Amino acid sequence: MHERVLFFTGRPEPAPTPPPLTIGYEPLFWRPSLTRICPPGQRLYPFAIWWLLHVLRVFRNREYGVFLIRHASQWVHRSVVTPRFFRFPFMNVRDLQVGDVWTAESERGRGLASFALLSILRADRDGQRPYWYLVDEGNLASIRVAERANFRRTALGTRTSRCGIRFFGAYQIREQLHG
Repeated sequence: MHERVLFFTGRPEPAPTPPPLTIGYEPLFWRPSLTRICPPGQRLYPFAIWWLLHVLRVFRNREYGVFLIRHASQWVHRSVVTPRFFRFPFMNVRDLQVGDVWTAESERGRGLASFALLSILRADRDGQRPYWYLVDEGNLASIRVAERANFRRTALGTRTSRCGIRFFGAYQIREQLHG
């Protein structure tokens, strides 16, 4: 199976400041530890796998984390920050990728994904590191999130699977985009 994917790149420096969240919404930038396998309120899968990749140092740097937003007692958004690993062979060692972005259906259209992406960029300790944001070609809402953060379209590619298993597949750049 091959899915067409747009590759966006951006940096913390030109990103705008995120607008404040509406009253009642609370952000949390979660980081793993030896005893913290899964972010609060999230299911063990796939976070246990990502935690294992982090602990075993399969990730090429130590910057794995999850940005969450809660409304009332419900987690309504998550954006996962992952370093380079076998699924992202095009990335460099310092690069980070923001993906597995999810917003509860009842909360869509409120700017939570944009707030999360901009907050992740603002929290970057490096300030100059490249970030990647991969989007299915037809996901217009996610494309707008990337563009609001001043990310630019860098490439067009595909998502592949290995032995029929998507997790073991990789994102591959097929065509560089310019301009």
